[in-house]
Amino acid sequence: MATPQFDLRSRLATGEPYLFTWMTIPSSGLAAQLARLPFDGVCLDMQHGMIGFSDAVGMIAAINAAGRPALVRALWNDPATPGQAFDAGAVCLISPMINSRAEAEALVRAAKYPPMGARSWGGYTALQASGLSPADYLREANRLTMVFAMIETAEALANVEAIAATPGLDGLFVGPSDLSITLSRGAGIDKTGPATLDAMARISAAAKANGLVAGAFGGNAEVIGAFRKLGFTFFAAAVDVDLLHMGAAALRKSLGV
Repeated sequence: MATPQFDLRSRLATGEPYLFTWMTIPSSGLAAQLARLPFDGVCLDMQHGMIGFSDAVGMIAAINAAGRPALVRALWNDPATPGQAFDAGAVCLISPMINSRAEAEALVRAAKYPPMGARSWGGYTALQASGLSPADYLREANRLTMVFAMIETAEALANVEAIAATPGLDGLFVGPSDLSITLSRGAGIDKTGPATLDAMARISAAAKANGLVAGAFGGNAEVIGAFRKLGFTFFAAAVDVDLLHMGAAALRKSLGV
């Protein structure tokens, strides 16, 4: 069997921090540039970004062509998006608003081929991106594609142990902004406040108990450092818009005018 182009599962199994950029701007050209930055992958945000599926197809191809794996944060937990994302050549799907075991099971069902799930066959772009024959891809796809359930509400936190025990689920991914909003009943965003960190410790423990990867949206070194101490290893490290702002600010400062 040929060697697949990307084996995200084996990379994450090392336990070394995995840092990826987060894209909100619909641009294949920008995706190609971000994929060449010193990060491990690129995630397309189809929930809060401006990226639609027609945009994502070209962006995923550009990211893969640059030698980086493409990840997708779905618009919602619907049965169509996981298969579409994987068919287009992505290797990881992060689904928002998973609040129960039943919703996690529905996510796995949409993302995995039988007997684990009910993903439909037909991913010709995925075959090209993987570098595998159709038979080898079918045999390996459930291992080579990963699906993460987002934990970002009080309801999801209450059910996190049951969610983490869902067969076929590969990881938990925390949206700390939404989690802190719901825990504070809308009082504010506090990614590293005591209540948020306590909740994240519980999420990390649930992931570890079930052999799942613990991931989170970080955004800066301070937040990522705090989450690493809790056992998280999979991080959205920087957003495209923030990188543009930081680069412009650094250049302006260096000019001294």
